[in-house]
Amino acid sequence: MAITNSTIQGKVGNAIFYRVGRTSRVRSMPAGYLDANTSHQQENRSRLRVATRFYQCLVETVLRDAWKVAVGESGANGFNFFMKVNMMVFRPDGKIGDFSRLQLAVGMMQKVDHLSAMVGDDDSVTLTWENGPNLPSARVDDSLVVVVLYGNRSFTPVFVEINGATRGDGKATFRLERKRGTAAHVYCFFREKEGKAYSTSQYIRI
Repeated sequence: MAITNSTIQGKVGNAIFYRVGRTSRVRSMPAGYLDANTSHQQENRSRLRVATRFYQCLVETVLRDAWKVAVGESGANGFNFFMKVNMMVFRPDGKIGDFSRLQLAVGMMQKVDHLSAMVGDDDSVTLTWENGPNLPSARVDDSLVVVVLYGNRSFTPVFVEINGATRGDGKATFRLERKRGTAAHVYCFFREKEGKAYSTSQYIRI
């Protein structure tokens, strides 16, 4: 900005003359402006709305607790951490882009090794896994939590009854409730018996 004794007002070339009180001033025109409504920004806003809608489905479940525990005493909140981890998994068109990248729980407890699933003709599922060393972050009495997202209702997390299975069991069985041909996205994680710690979810598509 410059100050001039001229009484000129208005635009001259790339300069704008204007008065402040008794003083005439001149400033240059901005070289350009940032468009706050580009297609990329529109997509990001849509993606945020989709991710928020999914998170709202977790509010009354143990999954919300898992995200609260994950942030600990950092001063952050579970919603913001969920968004940091998962927002780019969701698509602007209202769908989940890659179920294998979606994390339903994040934590410091140890995962299990070689998690696998066998599916029977009646859609019964047998999960099996191997336990690593019995470290402080992996106890045999850690509770197994299984959540299923069905392909035709992927924003409705279904908590599966697994009859109190624990990490030490190395095995759990349950039955899927789906129409033939519908994908089932299965997420498994472990919860310390007092709910003070969680493992990061592990994914299997069935």
